[in-house]
Amino acid sequence: MRGVDVAMKITRKSIDGLVIIKVEGSLITEHIKQFEKEIYTALEKKNNIIIDFSELSFICSAGLSLLIASHKKAEPKKLKIVITGCSEDIIKLFKLTELDQHLQIKNTIEEARLYISSQ
Repeated sequence: MRGVDVAMKITRKSIDGLVIIKVEGSLITEHIKQFEKEIYTALEKKNNIIIDFSELSFICSAGLSLLIASHKKAEPKKLKIVITGCSEDIIKLFKLTELDQHLQIKNTIEEARLYISSQ
């Protein structure tokens, strides 16, 4: 993959029944299982999730698919997944793929927390 840093780091922290998953670097196919595990573990524990993409440089189509699948898995459980901190390029990608119409996207973690607490 020329021009794309393939390194990725995922960190997770829990605050008041809320899980914040921060993804740094490139979310490529080789890293999907790790990201999926973090999301699904949080959902199984009945946690709302904020996904922090403020340090995300690239997301592959499998990553986009996982976001939709996660959203569909959270809905019947009345759990929220909110994406925050997206770069202009990631926002453009969400708009191009129309994912912005299906996912909750906020500018900051604080906005995401307010959205979740108001639901």
